[in-house]
Amino acid sequence: MSSTISHSPYPKPAATGAIFALIGLAMLSSIAVLLSVDDPVHMKFLIEDSGPVQMTGQFAIGTAFGLCLLTAIFDSKRRGAFIMLSYLLMFYFLREADYHYKVSEYAKATQFKRFYLHDMIPLSTKLFMASIVILFLVTLVKYLRQEKATFIQSLHTRLPWALCCAVWFFVFGLSQTIDQVPIFHTVTGQVFEEVFEASAEVIALTAVILFRLQVWHDQRLPGS
Repeated sequence: MSSTISHSPYPKPAATGAIFALIGLAMLSSIAVLLSVDDPVHMKFLIEDSGPVQMTGQFAIGTAFGLCLLTAIFDSKRRGAFIMLSYLLMFYFLREADYHYKVSEYAKATQFKRFYLHDMIPLSTKLFMASIVILFLVTLVKYLRQEKATFIQSLHTRLPWALCCAVWFFVFGLSQTIDQVPIFHTVTGQVFEEVFEASAEVIALTAVILFRLQVWHDQRLPGS
């Protein structure tokens, strides 16, 4: 996310640990509250589409996109990287908000991997979606190649934003694993999946905020 590496992590390790602990506590508390709900219909409302769990995640990732877009506009030094990151986060937000279902009335009835084999989805719609996905993949690969060295060094230096990105990767990966493993295809499994997924989005927002705090801190250092 940056072409320069700070050797002075900000916030301090104790504050960073407190932030991670708070997020972890919120995750566990959310899971406990949801699993204590006796009414399955009410539970479904809480964890699906317009429920508070998914709406919290969508708000978080939408805010992260907005912050990155503002950085791309006002921070000329990091503009190129944040234009790409803004696009990736926009794609992330639209995917989590289920906007891909709006391209066709049949899209919601099929998994993405069967999307291109669905007879009732027009070829024009399939080509439109393919162009978006290809652009996303090209941007993702370019961004990762460009920022890989910076991220690895920042992770080695234990900068909070880099640690937060690593935590995001773990939590997001866990949510997707739960979604794909049949043994977790239960109401309880869905609770864990949705909480982890929404938490990953909150963590993504936290990473963006911590990065901006790190930049602000570095700019205040003597000789910067």
